[in-house]
Amino acid sequence: MWQPVVDHLAPPQPARPEFVVATLLSPQVSRFSSPYYDNVRPLSYPDSDAVLICFDISRPETLDSVLKKWKGEIQEFCPNTKMLLVGCKSDLRTDLTTLVELSNHRQTPVSYDQGSSMAKQISAPYIECSAQQSENSVRDIFHVATLACINKNNKNVKRSKTARGTKRISHMPSRPDLAAVATDLRKDKAKSCSVM
Repeated sequence: MWQPVVDHLAPPQPARPEFVVATLLSPQVSRFSSPYYDNVRPLSYPDSDAVLICFDISRPETLDSVLKKWKGEIQEFCPNTKMLLVGCKSDLRTDLTTLVELSNHRQTPVSYDQGSSMAKQISAPYIECSAQQSENSVRDIFHVATLACINKNNKNVKRSKTARGTKRISHMPSRPDLAAVATDLRKDKAKSCSVM
């Protein structure tokens, strides 16, 4: 039986608890995006500080579901929550097997520009990752989600476009700096990360 994954996104602060609660929506996990879970999923939204809408770069139909399903659901159940659009499996964009399989269906992988355009349509930042190429890129997603929930005027956060065209963090605050900046996080929330 599936159980939500709990992930600690903010460093523990013994004197004052400060947390970020992130909800991940992943169209590629089809059984959790099925109609059966439509009544259950909204239960994870109320305490969310950020919603990460993840799609599979090697499956263009998952990007289509961002507008068709996830944007409306998020606006209905947690309209004031930060949204981030996450393109997963960016390594498959150049994978020969994936390209051949998609070409058989007259499709291509989702380009960076397509993902970025969708992010603009839903008013969300866009970032890509590849667990295959780097565990750090997945970790960066959670750093971006955490920082998105912190005061927007934070001058320590800079983003730049790398040669591969993916958004990356060019400067991440050190742990003490991150703890100092975390004072604007919501109080009295449980640490959790719901993956659906």
